[in-house]
This record gives sequence, structure tokens and C-alpha cells, in this order.
Amino acid sequence: MSWFRHIFIPAILFLVALSATLRAQDWKNYPYTPDGSLISFPVDEGWHPDEEIEWWYIAGHLEGTASGTPYSFMLTYFYFPSSYQNIEFDGFRILNISNDLSGVFHTETMVLNYVDLATDHLHIDARLLNYVNEHWYHKEETDETLVPFEYELSATAGQNSITLATVSQKPPLILGGDGLFDQGADSYTYYYSLTENLVEGTITFEGNSVEVTGTAWIDRQYGTFNPNSGEQYEWFYLQLSNGMDLNIWNLFTPENQLPENPAYKHISVYVDTTNQYTSHDFKLERLSWEKMPVTESCYAQEWRLTSPVNQLDLTFSTLHHNSEVEIPFNFFEGPVTATGSVNGSPVTGIGFAELLKSYEVPQLQITRPGREWNESFPIQWKVQNPDDGRPLLYDLEYSTDQAGSWLPIIQEHDDTLYYWNDHPFVNGDSCLFKVVGYTADETLKGLFEASTHTLYDDQYTFTNRESAPAIRVYPNPVGNTLWIEWEAGQFETGETHLPYKVIDFTGRQLIEGILSKGEVDVSMLDEGAYMIIVHTPTGTTSHTFIKK
Repeated sequence: MSWFRHIFIPAILFLVALSATLRAQDWKNYPYTPDGSLISFPVDEGWHPDEEIEWWYIAGHLEGTASGTPYSFMLTYFYFPSSYQNIEFDGFRILNISNDLSGVFHTETMVLNYVDLATDHLHIDARLLNYVNEHWYHKEETDETLVPFEYELSATAGQNSITLATVSQKPPLILGGDGLFDQGADSYTYYYSLTENLVEGTITFEGNSVEVTGTAWIDRQYGTFNPNSGEQYEWFYLQLSNGMDLNIWNLFTPENQLPENPAYKHISVYVDTTNQYTSHDFKLERLSWEKMPVTESCYAQEWRLTSPVNQLDLTFSTLHHNSEVEIPFNFFEGPVTATGSVNGSPVTGIGFAELLKSYEVPQLQITRPGREWNESFPIQWKVQNPDDGRPLLYDLEYSTDQAGSWLPIIQEHDDTLYYWNDHPFVNGDSCLFKVVGYTADETLKGLFEASTHTLYDDQYTFTNRESAPAIRVYPNPVGNTLWIEWEAGQFETGETHLPYKVIDFTGRQLIEGILSKGEVDVSMLDEGAYMIIVHTPTGTTSHTFIKK
């Protein structure tokens, strides 16, 4: 049976390997429809006349073949018919080019009409308003047969231009699994990415032309989601040194919230030729911000991405801080670099950021105390323009000399409430309060100074019944169970689940949870005085109780 072992088994293994190789290369043959996908190639690389808005996007990193000078670029064609001063046009084009060594950045947006826009494959002939002609085509064989996932493009903006040929190295990344998903509150999008494309050609920067090579990322979207009128967002692509590619979206509501909702939060990952996935289980933290030199718009510039899927832990930041596009709307578009780990192994990476989300200076207001106060009541403040993407730290200060000088109470506090128990006051003393709120890098900083002095009174017990929610806390003193009650229908929102926390008089948090007209177990507390703080839709209320 040695012949079987030496001939037949190797032959089988060869055929299995060959079959796997052929299957992996299926995507290099048109027509091609990935398993489970609603997107097919080459037809969906073309224009979709029935969709409201559509765009073709490419961005990448290039290097001069002789000089080694690094460049980055972004080119996008939008189909979005509009008119201006009786001039009708089919859409617009944005071209960005950066010298990544010097940081010099050039951008141009130009309205256009499409001379030819194919519906069955990628073929764009555009004529700009300034009569410049541009194109983005499929490559073709001599018999006009399309070459799958290979393209050539040319675009010009004054003294800057690109003429490039691209060859895709990986099968398409189909976002959401089938390529169609909800994006934002009431929009949908069809979406795929070509995550790694080898690039060669010519770049002209400020009139100087050089031969370049590099890599690029291609994105295609069509549907109803409109970057100009839809929810603000932060988007990224990352190409990692371990071969993984990431497409990351995080959208904000008009109230600057970041919902835990698949329509607002998704990451699609190309792992290898047989493994790609979309997940909503990740956290994206903003670490630094930067104001733009011309518009003073402020964008995040550094992020940390973590996800339990593949144990992602990546920190990435923009390469330049001036890559803002101002027409047709303000947004940031520029290269990023990344470091971190995947499944515990170190990785590096490059990519791009597209940021339509801008951040404002925090607007603060001290809401408590008023004219009288003692340590039984917290000092409270609120952010009048809250933003989930802009976590704040707070410095609380006081003045006893008419705001001539300010003394610290607490610094780098991460809550909007503080119990000041080690104050120096005796009955009859008064002061002014000030709160300063800022991002961790202090790029965005706002403050509020109270204009009315607060008098210290150790017998003060007043509660504003018109604004404070009527919550009953009993018994007091308490043994093991503290009961919380409020009247049905008291809150206009109908909210019946209220967050609470129990603290001691040093401000240390001991218990937290969600109330639903019920009991709080305080059996673990030592004997002494404590405070329970309940957050309601109409405000925050606090109650002192004694544990016996």
C-alpha cells in the first residue's frame, strides 16, 4: 500500500489545495457575486440611476519612486443632481493631495456633468465646470473585455493632478454581510470596499510631476444616506501589518449622542480571503482634538478602538492637522497611522479618516447651590451642549474676594456633581463658585462663574419644590432596606427607571444601580450618614439618611 501513501494521498492533497486556490480566485472572474451578497460585479460598480445619491471614492498612500517622498490623495465623484444660479449639474468631484513629508495640503471641489456614466461597470467620463475632463475606467483587454477589479483614473486640480492605475489584491469587503444596511435614523446604503489596491502612476504636486507607487482603498456607496444632510459621523479605513483591513463607522445623532445601535455603529473587517465580518461590538474613544487654522472647526485627531472580536486594541491618529475640505461642506479628510495589537500580537497600520463631526467648546452652568448652601447638598453643574464624543474633566473653584482670585476645590473631576465636605467655612461666610470643563488635551475648554454669592448656613434645609422631583426616601434611620417612592405620572417622559448612587460624605461612591419604584439594599453599609442621589428626567435630587 506504499504506492497509495506516496502517490494517491499527495495527489488528493494537491487537488484540494488547487481547488481552494481556484475558489479563492473566483473573484477575479466576471460576473462575480460573493456568497450571500446583494452586490454583484461588475454591474454594481456602475451607476444606479434609481438611487438618490451615489459616490465613487478612492484614497491612498503613495511614494515617489526616485525621491521616496510620501504623498497621500483622495478622489471622490458624487452623483447628486443639483442646480445653482440656473446652472444645472450632475454632481461634484473632490480631489485632495498632500505632501506627507512637508504637510502641505491642496484640495479642490468642482461641480461637473457626466459625459458618460455607465450602468453596467465602472466607467466615469466627467467634464468639470472649468472644462477640465477627467475619467475613472475599468481596464480592458484588446478585445474590450473588462479586466476584473483593475482600473485607471486621471484627475486635475490646478497645478496638482494624479494619473494612476490600480490592481485590487483582495476580494471585495461586503459591509453588513450582504452589502445593504440602515445608516442613521432613516437612511439606507449599499456598500462595498476594495481594501487593498496596488497603485502606480504619476502625481503632480505644485507643478512637479513624479512617478509613484503605493496602495489605495476604494469605497462604493449608493442609496439614501447623504453625507451633507445626514447624521454627522467619523469614518476610517485601516490597513494593518498583519493583513487585516478595517472599515469603521461611528455616527452621531443631532443631539450629539452615540447610540448603541447598528445603524450608528459598525465595523467591517477583512481578515483573509475566506473570512470577513461586520460587528457592532466595539468602543471608539476620542483622545485628542484640533482646531482648523482657517475655519476654526474642531475635529478629533486621535482615537482608541477596542473590540472583543479578535481582541482589537488600536490607537490611531491623523498625520496632519490641516486637511479640511471647506466646499461643498466642511469636513476633515486625511491620512492616519496606527499602532496596537490584534489577538495580543503587535501590529502597525496606515489608513484614512473622514470626519464630518465637529466639536464645540463646552457651555457650562452651575445649577446648585443658589444663595444658601451647606455640605449636605452637592455643588452641581450641567453641560448645556452635551456631546458623547467629547468627554470632559472638571475643575471646581471658589473665590472669597469678589472673583479677584480663585482657589481649587477639586481638579480633573469626571462627574457634574461634587460634595464639598472639607470646606473652610463657618456660618455667615460666603463665596462665588466657578467650574471649568475641558477635554483631556485641553483643546476645548469652557467655564462658568456664578454671579451670585452663596452663603454658608449649617442649618440650611431648603428644597425648591417647584423644580425638585418629589421622591420619598424612607425609613430614616434605616436598617437593611431603603425604600424609594414617587408618584405615578410625575415625569412627562413617563420614565420609571431612574439611575441612582449612594455616596458617603467624602464623596466616595458605594452603591449604584437603577431604581424602579422599589428598594435599595444598604445592608453592606457601616453605621453612619450617607447620601442617595437619584437622577430623574426633571433634575437630580439627593437625600441624606442614617444607617443604623
